[in-house]
Amino acid sequence: MGRPLFTIPTPHYDSQLVEDILALERLKERSLTGTTQPLIFFEIKYVFHLLESLGSARIEGNRTTIDDLVESTVLGSRDATEPLREIANIEDAMTWIESVFARDPDHPIDDRFLKELHRLTVKNLHSPSDGGEGDEEPGKFRVGDVRITGTSFKPPPGIRLPTLIEELIAFVNAPRSNRYDLLRIAMAHHRFVYIHPFRNGNGRVVRLLTYAMLVRAGYRVDNGRIINPTAVFCHDRAAYMSALTAADVLTDDATLAWCSFVLSGLRRELAKIEQLLNAEVLLPQILVPTLIEARDRGIISKIECEVLTDIAQHQIVDSSVFRTHYPDKSPSMVSQIIAGYKQRGLIAPYPSINSRRYIVKFSGPLLLRSLITTLDRAGYLPL
Repeated sequence: MGRPLFTIPTPHYDSQLVEDILALERLKERSLTGTTQPLIFFEIKYVFHLLESLGSARIEGNRTTIDDLVESTVLGSRDATEPLREIANIEDAMTWIESVFARDPDHPIDDRFLKELHRLTVKNLHSPSDGGEGDEEPGKFRVGDVRITGTSFKPPPGIRLPTLIEELIAFVNAPRSNRYDLLRIAMAHHRFVYIHPFRNGNGRVVRLLTYAMLVRAGYRVDNGRIINPTAVFCHDRAAYMSALTAADVLTDDATLAWCSFVLSGLRRELAKIEQLLNAEVLLPQILVPTLIEARDRGIISKIECEVLTDIAQHQIVDSSVFRTHYPDKSPSMVSQIIAGYKQRGLIAPYPSINSRRYIVKFSGPLLLRSLITTLDRAGYLPL
């Protein structure tokens, strides 16, 4: 190898990389609660994570389309095919990551953590020998040599793997500091791919590892924040692969260039999310256009569009909004109308299932496709 794998180079103080690091640290420290109602924000978070999972799988050749994903989500058939199971596995792994750090914000990312990520990623998938994207030994590091299809790069031999994994884990869990934490996260992504610790699924696992390290570093979804690291990688697959390959020479300059690729992209994605936390941006750019798009496609009626727009503008409402839009209906008929909206997944009780206040269910079966379409048109999607 010739060069140290796990030494963090020092960037020039006047470089764009340092500016990105400082900006990302400011975003982490600032409360991103915003003016958007949290449940509505987390509706958007759900869609982003859904598409992150799709994007991560598509980097590895999965050909599932957004339409396929939406249909399977609406129908509850996410395990219907192997490509859909691959995406569902990534979603499950992200949920597992969040639960781990919700219980213990400083949970170590050790060999058991990496093996569990791998097991979740490849569960119930056929092995590559059978034409699938699984692994013959889920949750186990490789013991022999391996080649990466479609590249000339040859990962380190299996005999060196135990030592390299031990060094990787020590690097990932070294005492954290604002100065080096983001560089460590970006470097760990490349070094994991370079080592290639599993026979298959390394790309999906490393993108989950990056997510885990960011959540542990304080970019936490449970504090009203959302991190979208996969968008950095799946936005332009060719650029991602090229940046990874360029870093394989392991020089300081190559490592810093890779870190710049990751952190500048992450800064761009976090800036988008900060906008979505601003109701004055979210409402006119995303929520109202989503309802208009659903109306124009015949998914909802004109009056339903008016009612839902009114609810979205107020974010949380009670039954008086329905009485305003249905003035000729009796109280019992209004209650039936509200029940119909709930049954069709257009609204949800807030804050609990028995509440009599409501929000628009933008991730529900009728509005999900229109929400994704609108986010795409506005340039927010990772794909």
